[in-house]
Amino acid sequence: MIRALAAELTKLKRASLPLWSVVTVLVSPAMSNIFATAQDSGEWQLTWPEFFKLGSMTMGTWWGILLFGLITAFVFGREYAEGVSPNMLTTPTRREYFVLAKFAVLSVWVIALAMLSLVAQGLAAFALGLDGFAWAEVWPVAGDVLTVALLILLTQPVIAFFAVASRGVFAPMILSAAGFLAGMLGGIAGWGDWLPWAMPTVVGGTLFGPIIPIETQLTVGSWAIAVGLALIGIAATLVRMNRADSQG
Repeated sequence: MIRALAAELTKLKRASLPLWSVVTVLVSPAMSNIFATAQDSGEWQLTWPEFFKLGSMTMGTWWGILLFGLITAFVFGREYAEGVSPNMLTTPTRREYFVLAKFAVLSVWVIALAMLSLVAQGLAAFALGLDGFAWAEVWPVAGDVLTVALLILLTQPVIAFFAVASRGVFAPMILSAAGFLAGMLGGIAGWGDWLPWAMPTVVGGTLFGPIIPIETQLTVGSWAIAVGLALIGIAATLVRMNRADSQG
């Protein structure tokens, strides 16, 4: 397991996606600014806490689903896209370890970007000269952002399976885009309590939040669906990886 994890980290050192993912997160507050500007009717005074809260919405309905899906496609499909998958499949290490190592790297990567987004959103609010900063406002929003990141992360094993099954990055990226649309439309339709891709909207809201408020809530059943989907995706990815030789 340690050898597989070390191999995944070595691959990241030679890749440019980690840097570009950081850049994407650092500029993500611009989406919040666009949204806030669009909602400004002259009667609403934007404050630091209100702008800070928009971070979980933009992650859950915009950049988070697409960026995390791209990262998953990269982590699980890169070897196939570059034609070096035989090297991984013939390494004298159990294939389950490679899969688990990839999921570990993906999880740390996603959570790290989520935490970075909190810093970027807060600094952007200061840069805009917004008033009302209070530490009491930071912690609940931080919890919301991490919850949104976790909910998105729980959908990624399905993306990982498609990367392994299709032996590339194109199919999982298409699926990620479909998840983006399903999440946005499902959130507006009020399906966030049962549709995994729409669950982040229950926490962070949607682009049309002021017009169409979210009335659904996450329940124990909602989390059971999300975790169940993740476990199915992980199991399917493990099975597909172990059968890679026999199925070509």
